[in-house]
Order: sequence, then structure tokens, then C-alpha cells
Amino acid sequence: MIRALVVLAFVIACYFIFYLIAAARTKDKRKMDDRVRELFELNANESADRRISKNTKRKNPLRLEQIADELYVAGVALRAEEFITIWILMGAVIPAIALFLGAPTTVCIGLVIVGAAAPISWVTIKRNKRLAILGSQLSDALAIICNALRVGQSFQSAMKNVADEMEEPISREFMRVYRETQYGMPLETSLARLVNRTKNPDLELMSSAVIIQRQIGGNLAVILQNISDTINQRIRLRGEIRTMTSAGRMSGYIIGGLPVVIILLLMFINPGYIDMFFTTSSGRIMLLISAVLEAIGFAVVNKIVNIKL
Repeated sequence: MIRALVVLAFVIACYFIFYLIAAARTKDKRKMDDRVRELFELNANESADRRISKNTKRKNPLRLEQIADELYVAGVALRAEEFITIWILMGAVIPAIALFLGAPTTVCIGLVIVGAAAPISWVTIKRNKRLAILGSQLSDALAIICNALRVGQSFQSAMKNVADEMEEPISREFMRVYRETQYGMPLETSLARLVNRTKNPDLELMSSAVIIQRQIGGNLAVILQNISDTINQRIRLRGEIRTMTSAGRMSGYIIGGLPVVIILLLMFINPGYIDMFFTTSSGRIMLLISAVLEAIGFAVVNKIVNIKL
């Protein structure tokens, strides 16, 4: 009974920690959402119900719509409800079954940590990888759009050309915008949704230029060509910065991840070796202090090497 209560309390604590981490990670995303909302939406014409709905969404960083967008951008063919079910199954149900079958408490705690972190880490890695590819494809996409505009095609048709000629993920994103506009959604709203999904500052710059040109006029092909040159310079600068900070980032990842990997391996290979960290008060204090220092160190290193342009 005591073991079951310990595992249950640890499960709740892990999920609370992951919730706080996810909420902290969405801080910058909410800032970009506010900028996009100011640019693409006419707040004066919004109804009171819509404002209330938007305020409610701001207070819930883990809403289903956001999870669905994260899965879509990552290329994971799951609904938000299905992903949450899998997450709960791996992080709570499987450890509970293992505890019921007589597995050591330390092993069950290890299953909770791995089960709670694995789905989120998998989606995050896939999402970041696809967004990095999308950022590198944006310059070529702008070149295709500029060529299409010069021969007299509309911006929507130019996006259709990008979707037909280029590979994922940018083809999928641009095709979604094209289809949304064909189904009657305003281009401003569709581009805002695109920027909200990808959180790409270069794509936000392109979308801002398109919307401003639609409002005040001008040669969109020339504007996008200038933006393409700017994006190429920013991509080159990011590459140089990433090269210069690669050693620091790798050192931070190794130093930060090594203790976690070792303790997880010991939980499964030799649970009795680290039982003292969970069964004694001094061990729990040491474990808590280690976790706090680990988080602080990782945050400091990430702040140093993460240079925003």
C-alpha cells in the first residue's frame, strides 16, 4: 500500500512538472500569437464572445487545439485525444500494472519518468526537425512565388505552385493555406494560422509583407525578392552562430543528460543501488537538490547558446 501511494504521488508530481515545463515553453509562442493577432485581425470588429474565447485560450497553454497543431507540424498522424491517451497509458497505466505485478518501486518510478517524457520528447524532436527543414526551404519557396507573380499569377496560385513543386514540410503547409483560401477563409486568417503553427519569424515576415501589400498596394514580387535576400542573410548568420556555439551546446547536453541517463539505467539494471534516494529523507532531499541544480544549469547553458536574431 505504501509503495502504491509513493508511485501515485510521484506520477502526479511528474505530470505537474511536465505541465509547468510545457507552460514555460509556450511563453514565447504566446508572445508571437499576440503579435500575429495584432497584425492579422481587426480587434474592433470582434464580438464579445470571441474575445472571451480568446482569453480563455490564452490561459490554457495545453488546450487540445494547440496539441493538435503541434502534432500536425510534427507530421504525427494522431488526434490530440489519441496522443493524450497514449501519454497517460505510458506514464501512468503501465507503471501501475508493473507495480501491481510486484515490480520494485524504483523500477516503477523509472517507468513513470520514461513513459511521461518519451511521447513529448518524440513529438518535440520531430517538430523541431521539420521546422528546421521548413526554414531552409523558405528561400526556394519565395523564389517560386516571385517567378509566378512576375508571369501574372495570383499569390494563392503561386502558393499552389510551391505545394506542387517542393517537398514536405513546406509543401504541406502551403497546400493547407491554398485549400483554406479556396474554401472561403480570408488569406489574412489563413496566413495567421500558418505563422501560429510554425512559429517561424521568417515566415512571419513574409506573411506581414503580403498582408501590408494587400492593404496599401505595391509590387509584391519585388517585395518578396527583397525579403528572400534578407532571409538568406539571416539563415547564413544563424548557421555561423550555430557553428560557433556547437561545442557549448553539445557540452551542455552531455553534462545535463548524463546524470539523468545514468540514474534511469540504474533504476532498471540495479534498483537496490539507488533505493536510498527514494526511501530515506536525506536521499529524497539530495535528489530534489540535484534536480533543481540540473534544471538551473540546463536553463543557463541554453540561455547562453540560444542567440535570437
